[in-house]
Amino acid sequence: MATQTVNPPTVDGYRDSDDEFSSDDQEFHVDERSGRSWPTKILHNVIQPIKPKLVEIRKVSSADPTRCKPSRGARKRCDVQENKVEGIWTYDMTPKTSGGEKKSYSRRILYFAGGGWQAPPSGQHWTFCAEMINRLQDTRLTLVSYPLAPKDPVQDAFPAICKTYNVLLKESSDLGERVIVAGDSSGGNIALCLVTWTMRHQDVQAVRPPSAILAITATTDLRHNHPDIKKVDKVDPILSESSINDTAGAWAPGHSDVNQQNGTSKETTDRNEKLNWSADDPRVSPIHADLGVCIRNNVKIHGITASHDVLGPEAVEFRERCRKEGIDGEWLSWGDQMHCFPLAYKYGLKENSASHRLHNIDMPGRDPGISYGSSPDAKMPGVLCPKCTTTEKQVWVMPGHSCPYCGNLTRLSKNSTVSTFNMVER
Repeated sequence: MATQTVNPPTVDGYRDSDDEFSSDDQEFHVDERSGRSWPTKILHNVIQPIKPKLVEIRKVSSADPTRCKPSRGARKRCDVQENKVEGIWTYDMTPKTSGGEKKSYSRRILYFAGGGWQAPPSGQHWTFCAEMINRLQDTRLTLVSYPLAPKDPVQDAFPAICKTYNVLLKESSDLGERVIVAGDSSGGNIALCLVTWTMRHQDVQAVRPPSAILAITATTDLRHNHPDIKKVDKVDPILSESSINDTAGAWAPGHSDVNQQNGTSKETTDRNEKLNWSADDPRVSPIHADLGVCIRNNVKIHGITASHDVLGPEAVEFRERCRKEGIDGEWLSWGDQMHCFPLAYKYGLKENSASHRLHNIDMPGRDPGISYGSSPDAKMPGVLCPKCTTTEKQVWVMPGHSCPYCGNLTRLSKNSTVSTFNMVER
């Protein structure tokens, strides 16, 4: 199946890429949206003047800040099991059951929460993860509470995360679970770096690779030298150019001359990679990753970007690299939205919260942005099949159904939360 990235609307912040691309083999789609509801606009205007305070990393009094206490809401909706895997705390979240009986699952999400690599999962993360497993069928989620900077910078934390990840992946492979590695912000950075790096050395015959990566407004290039960052800084209500440089410095403060995994020198002959734990290292910045491993192992990369996010320009650049290198994936690009906006689901904002009618996430119901007049069913929004529609004919398909001509499965999401679930379903 092949789809094309459509030209985005012009929004304040930056203009998304408008390069066209098509391939008979690649499954790649970008859902372009824009606009904010009035409550969202008010929220952005209120928090923007105080954004330095919002990103301030608070001191954690606990001797082990990575050991978490799940939120009350998450415990109410889910069964949460705390484990320690290779020295790292993990939290298995499953739908609430009477008596807490165990069951097998066909899918497992390994989730890495954002927080500038310096903060444990927040209440928003627990709520978002709880909603995810209650929305998705036959799914469990493992929240990985990884080592935090500045105590554990990337050269110490990343090898430890790799060990834990390899154990979790082997466990799921033995159980026959399909794994999706997901994360937001700095957690999305870890998800991307972790999968692309470890697949280079894994025995994929013994351990099944993950089926997909989901990166929500992820940090993709710790150099933070994209020319549009300064422009977006003026409209970003949460992050700033200085704040993302500060967090990058805390995570990757220096250089190490030896690759801690295999002892090679900092310069390798393959692709002239710099394995020195700097921002040019693929274990630090996924923009430098070898994406060929994803193609060889059929790993999709899904993602979400926002135009009022200083990390947005580099995330779009990473997305375009995925597109041009032939990586399969579905992306949501939303103009006028802030960093990590899907996590605002907790506050019931229109763009972020799921409609009470969204019982089946594959058929999310009416979308106010769709014209129903040309749909084959006035009760549901029809969408045009991108492969079969031409200037001479229009082929309409119901969301969640396959095109009768080419078999292309179409999906339509009403908001960011549902779009996130749809990506996991893929």
